[in-house]
Amino acid sequence: MNSAAGGGPPVSLYAVNAGWTVREFVPNAQFHGVLVNAFSVAANGTPRLGTAQWWGAAVAAMTTGALLGRALAGRVPEPRARLLVLLLALAGGATTLAKGLWGP
Repeated sequence: MNSAAGGGPPVSLYAVNAGWTVREFVPNAQFHGVLVNAFSVAANGTPRLGTAQWWGAAVAAMTTGALLGRALAGRVPEPRARLLVLLLALAGGATTLAKGLWGP
């Protein structure tokens, strides 16, 4: 599930069913992501991104996402944040389904 859709759909659905707030969801989703990705790296090795430029781009994207998330965390209302999480999970699941139906 991690490589297919990032693990987001099942964690997001669990959070909604458990009634988690965004403040409860974020650290739990981060812990889940770190744990699942650590096992993925242990089983498959590090990603083959090629040049250092791609690794730099990946680190820059993660840093930018973390900084934007921190800046927006207090400004986005709870219902809108929940909707965004569910839409991202839906997009990940739909992408996985499309890949499965129409090939790589």
